[in-house]
Amino acid sequence: MALVSVIPEVSTYAVAVPGSACKPATVQVYDANGDKLLSTLTPFPSFEGMPTVAMADVNGDMILDVVAGSGAGAVPEVVAFNGAGNAFTELARFAPFDAAFRGGVRVAGADIDGNALADNIIVGSGPGMESQVKVFSATLSEDLGTAPEVFTSFTPYAGSESGVSVATGLVDAGSGRQSIVTAPGAGEAARIKTFRYDLYEPTKRVEESGTASEHSHARPAMTSEFLAYDENYTGGVSLSTGWVAGAEGGAKSIVTGQLGGDGTVRVWSTGSRLDGGPAMYLESPNHHGGQIAFAQVASFVPFAGGTGVEVATTSTTSGADLLVSGSTPGGPTEVRKFSLGRADPAATTLSPNQIGGLPPRPEGSGHVSLGGR
Repeated sequence: MALVSVIPEVSTYAVAVPGSACKPATVQVYDANGDKLLSTLTPFPSFEGMPTVAMADVNGDMILDVVAGSGAGAVPEVVAFNGAGNAFTELARFAPFDAAFRGGVRVAGADIDGNALADNIIVGSGPGMESQVKVFSATLSEDLGTAPEVFTSFTPYAGSESGVSVATGLVDAGSGRQSIVTAPGAGEAARIKTFRYDLYEPTKRVEESGTASEHSHARPAMTSEFLAYDENYTGGVSLSTGWVAGAEGGAKSIVTGQLGGDGTVRVWSTGSRLDGGPAMYLESPNHHGGQIAFAQVASFVPFAGGTGVEVATTSTTSGADLLVSGSTPGGPTEVRKFSLGRADPAATTLSPNQIGGLPPRPEGSGHVSLGGR
């Protein structure tokens, strides 16, 4: 029998707000307990577009830091801010791609290299180059202008130049390892993939079998692949992970949000009490390292008549709440907070319940991007 324990926490989350003429983009950091504004950051002083943002503990002090990536049209850049004491001083600033690239940078963070001390900064390329995910070393350079060493990189969608969204999380409870979740950009079907680095030295038997390269840190194992929406939907996907199933247990769920279309949000699980699982409780340990299967456990449209959303999660003492940004036709941009639960004790899917959010932004202020943990 296996036992999965989740350490309760309440985290911060970030909202990236696009700039305007002569006004740079900002990142607003909120305390998830009461949605109180903690700080407003300007990660790229000359950038007026839409940055991307994530929360991760990149310096290993057990406090979530802010990681921001420059958006389309700007020189590619990543900056990390120290979350300790809400001071938000810079920890790192570097170029993850060639300076000539202008497709934007998507960001995430997780312990991928297995040092258990700090999260690796993970970036995904925007459109305009073959989709690439880079994982940087958790050891940050003392020089703010120098990038950490590249731990590894891979191409999740070979030949695609649509860009790649990234998220991270313990979506595979059987392995006990953080995974990287990807989705292609607009123009391609929403094919979600998950990748894991096993980080062990191959045994002689594995080396003799010819499969040793599958377990090298230079090459991740793809552990799942599924279509989040109909094959005809090609509007792009916002990604997040979190324990949004709360008391139902299991690993973190993957949350997908349509960046186009009607903004449908869906939640994907590898098993929980909703379906009599998690299945890992019933399996031999020998089964905990292979392919995993995700099933849809929730689907809803948070903004009736809307045209695309961004998603993130923020931890609570019993799981995680779901954050969704979007708008109704002609209305202002909003960030709404939902809890997910069974509509009745016999339900095998989750239903959303709006429990809060941020005040609506002025009309015309534009879409916002979210980052949580």
